[in-house]
Amino acid sequence: MGKPSKRADPLRAAVSRVEKSRAAPRDSRSLPPWYYRVIALHYNGAIDVEPWDFDTDLSELEEEEEEEEEERGDVKEMKEEEGDDCECDGDDAECTCQSETESVESERSYDGSDADDYYFLKESREERKLEKLPEREERQQTLDFVRAREEEVRAAYKSLDKTIAIDSPARDSFRLFCTDHAEHFYHPSYYPTKRVDFYHHDLDDEDNPYVDRMKFENGTDVIYGDIYLDVNTRCSFEPFRLPKHASREAVKVRGYYRNGTSELSFRFLGNGYLTLSIPREIVFMGCARGPPPTAPEVFEFAGILPDREKERKEDAERFKMLSERSSYRETWFEMNHPMGLGRQGFMN
Repeated sequence: MGKPSKRADPLRAAVSRVEKSRAAPRDSRSLPPWYYRVIALHYNGAIDVEPWDFDTDLSELEEEEEEEEEERGDVKEMKEEEGDDCECDGDDAECTCQSETESVESERSYDGSDADDYYFLKESREERKLEKLPEREERQQTLDFVRAREEEVRAAYKSLDKTIAIDSPARDSFRLFCTDHAEHFYHPSYYPTKRVDFYHHDLDDEDNPYVDRMKFENGTDVIYGDIYLDVNTRCSFEPFRLPKHASREAVKVRGYYRNGTSELSFRFLGNGYLTLSIPREIVFMGCARGPPPTAPEVFEFAGILPDREKERKEDAERFKMLSERSSYRETWFEMNHPMGLGRQGFMN
């Protein structure tokens, strides 16, 4: 028979666990910011939170990762402090040291007076994270799609051929893509197609206040149009003369929206590509709180004239993937508004 197995002294192990749980208590000042923000929402002392109370914090991914890293650090520190307690050196199949170590990992590293509140809210937050996971996956998919479209236009910008003649975009609608916009405005139930529509400007319309015959005396195409970012964000721009050839040079025009006027900037790259720079006061015109400090001064949109057949296939595939995620909802907007996916035929 082999040598008898060593068994850890249960009395010593118990002492060790107590020492370990007290070795590195988490100071209340080091609790994550999300905890204090949620507590502040319930200043009357009753911890009766709603799931969406955690949503703002769940969007702060860097903070979340730092918090999780800190939690792992607490556990690692406690494990190192009791690393020499095992007497069997891992040779005993019946050794309980490892299981004791694993059980300690689930113990609390914070023992302040509000520990119960903290761990209750932490558990609730974890449940909310699981609920929001499909939405986060869908959001990431949307961001990847937008970045791919931006890269397509960026490639056209880099390989621009100045000999390409620009066809008049009058009566055309360019789809607009901007990662910064998606980062600030994406919502799983409401992120409609963004576009810029162009129209031919009739120079014989003497009642139009924008007509300036001297400015357009060369007789080249004169266009104007509208920009739609969502149902609350629309901007019109004044007539301007279309460049004859593709160019990286910006065409600056005056945009008009309900809060005033601002400068817009187009670059026509040819082959159905353009860029459009929109100041943030226009982008956030539909937001009561205005732009946050993280918003750029100017949002750079990539514009693509859609290939209807190609786009229909891409949108059908994208909608199929979205439908497989239970987070997608057929909202009134998507099903009924002209800018919604349902009205544009992408849900058929």
